[in-house]
Amino acid sequence: MAPSRSIYLVYIARASGIFAAALGVNGLLNPRGALAMWGFPHPGAVPDNPADPSKNEATVTKIIDTPEGKLAESLMMLYGSRTLVMGAGLLSTSYWGSHKACTALVWCVTFVAVMDGFISKRQIGGGEWNHWGFVPFGVAVGSLMSGIAD
Repeated sequence: MAPSRSIYLVYIARASGIFAAALGVNGLLNPRGALAMWGFPHPGAVPDNPADPSKNEATVTKIIDTPEGKLAESLMMLYGSRTLVMGAGLLSTSYWGSHKACTALVWCVTFVAVMDGFISKRQIGGGEWNHWGFVPFGVAVGSLMSGIAD
């Protein structure tokens, strides 16, 4: 059997779909937590108790409702729905779809991670490796599924 047709690659694509779907559900149901997870500051965050800078104390932050904060949370919910659909696509093509469709979707999801990293770098000046960390994994699985080792 050719390495590109290995059932283990399909299992890896399936596991990636579960992971993406979980990230999507988090973004949909907990947009504030998802913003924090990816390192984006919440526009409505204000210091609850301003710390004395000479004491090196951490400040506790509370989030107030602002129009900007609602927009950021709505955009995170859009991200969540997009990521949930990507995960569902990986799951469905790994179960019922063709090998070529699953391979194409692995490459598409990898491209999305690349672009998310660039957006993170542009928006907050860092955090790109939170996204780009998945790229070598996607390239390896996508390459193997594409038949590079056949």
